Amino acid sequence: MAMVTKAVSVMETILGPGVEVLAKKHGLIKRKRKFSGQSLLQMLVLTLLKNPEASYEDMASTAVQLGVAVSETAVKKRFTPAFVEFLREALSKACQQLVAAAPVKVALLERFNGVFIGDSTIIALPDEFAEEFPGCGGTEGSCKSALKIQVRLDLKTGGLPQVLVEIGKASDSKSPIAHHEPVAGSLNLYDLGYFSLARFRRLNEGNAHFISRLQHGTILYHEDGEELNLREYLSAEGIGNVVDLPIMMGVKDRLRCRLIAVRVPEEVANRRRQKAREKAAKHRRPPSAEYLELLGWSLFVTDLPTEELTWKEAIILYRGRWQIELLFKLWKSHNRLASHRENAKPEEVMAVLWAKLMGVLLQHWLLLSASWPDDRRCLLKAARALQEWIKTLIGAINDHDKLRLTVVKIQEQLKHVAHIQSRRKRPSHFQLLKNPELLDWGA
Repeated sequence: MAMVTKAVSVMETILGPGVEVLAKKHGLIKRKRKFSGQSLLQMLVLTLLKNPEASYEDMASTAVQLGVAVSETAVKKRFTPAFVEFLREALSKACQQLVAAAPVKVALLERFNGVFIGDSTIIALPDEFAEEFPGCGGTEGSCKSALKIQVRLDLKTGGLPQVLVEIGKASDSKSPIAHHEPVAGSLNLYDLGYFSLARFRRLNEGNAHFISRLQHGTILYHEDGEELNLREYLSAEGIGNVVDLPIMMGVKDRLRCRLIAVRVPEEVANRRRQKAREKAAKHRRPPSAEYLELLGWSLFVTDLPTEELTWKEAIILYRGRWQIELLFKLWKSHNRLASHRENAKPEEVMAVLWAKLMGVLLQHWLLLSASWPDDRRCLLKAARALQEWIKTLIGAINDHDKLRLTVVKIQEQLKHVAHIQSRRKRPSHFQLLKNPELLDWGA
C-alpha cells in the first residue's frame, strides 16, 4: 500500500489547495466567485486525461462534477496569459515530485543501483511561438517552433528522476539529464545524441557505468596504444559475427572500455543504409563508404568488463531504451500530447499542453502503483483502463478517503488487465532480461 499512499499524497500536492499560492502569484483569481485556482487546475488536467480532444463543453461538465457550475463561455474566458503561466509553474512543481514503484525483481537489473535511460521527444508548435520556443530548423521538414521534453527513466522502479521542458533546438548533449550527478553503482543508457567521452569519464569517476552505441568517427585504440581501424578490423577474414574487444577511446585522456560488435543480417544492413542515404540527402551530403560499411554491424561501447556483463546482457540492457520510446509513444498517441485544436488561440494551445503534461505525469504515477513491478506489463492497456476511472477520480479528488479507495480500486483492476502474453518468437524485453540466452542476436 506504500505506492497507493505515495500516489495519493502527490496528487493532493499538485492538484490540492496548495496551488492557490500560485494562483494568487499570477493574478489568476482576483475575486473568487466560482472558480478557484485549484478547481481550474483540476478541471483542465482531469478533463484532458479523460478525453485529450475535450471541448469547452466537456470542461464545463467536469467543473460541475467538481462543484463549480459554469457555462462553456465562462470556461473559454479562463484561457488567459495568466492561466498559462500558472499552469507552467504548476507543471514545474509537478516535475519535481518523485514517485517510484518497488524495484522489478529481475536478477540482471538487480546488479545495479538504478538503470537510468535518458531520451527526449519533440512537440511541434504553431509558428507564432517561434520566438519563445525556436524549433529544430535547418533541414527539410523541420518546424520553426517546438519544445523538447527531456526525460530520465529508471528501468528498475519506473521513477522519473528528471522531466524537463526545453526549447526545440536545444542540444541533447548539453541537457541537464546528461549532466546529472552520477548514482554510484548505476547503469546509464542514452542514445547517440548524448554521446560524450567527457560524460563517460564523469560516470566512471562517480563509480557509475554506461552502455552506448558507438558514435561514428570516434578515435579508437587497441590496449597497446595502436590506433584501431574499425572498418579494416571488422572486414578481416575469419573475424566472425561477434567481436568483444577491450579498447581505448579518444585521442586525449584515453578512456578504457570495451567494444561489442555484432554483425547484422544483410537485409537489416541494407535498410539502415537506405535510411542513412535518405537522411544524408536532406543535409545535401552523401554518407561515406566507411560509414555505410559499418552499418552492417551493431556497435556498442561499455565500461563494464566481460566478467561482469556478457555481450548478450549488454545488448539486452541497451535495448531497455525502447521502454522510454514506448512511454513517449503512449503520451503522444494515447494522450495526444502533441495535438492541439485547429485555430485555437495561443493561450489555449499552451494551457492545454502544460495541462496534458501534468496529466501524463499523474497517469504515470498511477500506472506505477499497479503495472511497473509486473514483467508482462503493457502501459497502453493500463492507460486505457485508467481512462475509464477518471470520472470516478474527479468525484473523489477532494476527499482523501474516497481518493485513496479509488486509487486502490484502480490498482486492483490494472493488475488484472494490463498484461502482454509471453512470446516464443520475438521474446519481449523483460523475457530477455530474465533469460539473455533467448536473444536472437541476428534480429
